Amino acid sequence: MQKPSPGRIVIARVDPLMNNGSDEAPAVITRVWSDTTINVRVLLDAFTTPLWLSSIRLLDERPADRGVYATWWPPRV
Repeated sequence: MQKPSPGRIVIARVDPLMNNGSDEAPAVITRVWSDTTINVRVLLDAFTTPLWLSSIRLLDERPADRGVYATWWPPRV
C-alpha cells in the first residue's frame, strides 16, 4: 500500500447528486492519522459548498460494496 501524506490525491466516494451524477471525486489529503485513516478536502464537480471528510478510511482500491464510505488510491495509467 502507498503511504499517505498531506497534499496527495485520492478518490472519494460521494453522493452523485452533489457531483453531476458521478459517485466518485478527487480529494486532497489534508491530515494523516494513520496509514489507513485520513482527512480530505473533496473537489466536487457541481456543488459549491466545500466537502470535508474526517477520519475516513483509505483503501488500496475502490471497494466493491457501494455502501462503503471510503477513499482509495487512483489507478495508475
